[in-house]
Amino acid sequence: MIHAVVPIKSFRSAKTRLSPRLNEEQRACLARACARRVLAAVAATDGIGHRIAVVEDAETADLAARAHFEVLVRPDLWGQSATVDAGFDLARERGATGLLTVSADVPLTQPRDLAELVRETGLTMVSDREGRGTNALYLAPAREFRLHFGPDSLSKHRREADLAGLRVRVVDNERLRLDVDTPDDLDALEIGGPEGREVLIEAGAAYRDLLREEA
Repeated sequence: MIHAVVPIKSFRSAKTRLSPRLNEEQRACLARACARRVLAAVAATDGIGHRIAVVEDAETADLAARAHFEVLVRPDLWGQSATVDAGFDLARERGATGLLTVSADVPLTQPRDLAELVRETGLTMVSDREGRGTNALYLAPAREFRLHFGPDSLSKHRREADLAGLRVRVVDNERLRLDVDTPDDLDALEIGGPEGREVLIEAGAAYRDLLREEA
């Protein structure tokens, strides 16, 4: 059975690199909109037998639970590698045969994109737009594997796979490559088509609702 793990940071501390363009509340609304779409895509993907969200707080836990994910609350973990690793450990305990993870800030993710990743054994990855980070990763069989999310993670994961004798496949998928971390990513989301603009519209509407509540 394939298990999917989505790590979700606290929305209040997310997307700090967008601070030149967005204030804290706007960044939180955007992070929530992105995560909601990723959770929905994972939940709708055929072939995924179990879903786990590794979260930091009650707000992120509530969002994941509403999407019918098993929720693992681990505010003690630092960094995406440790967070995903905790989810993978739980998935192995649950009997996973394959392990999928996708970042919570890849809002254009579609079920068909994820289904493409889980077709073959070995290590399958999708990079970020720079071709250096890892936005999605699938590992089958569900063995122990050292994770390196962060700068140059794609090449580091490739090296780990080589050491383990795993076949590596890198899938070029424009939707999965767009993670929203920087102002340039925000621009790419805006000009990339109607789906990207829908994310921004949703985040903007949530921010306006928040302002009305505070007024």
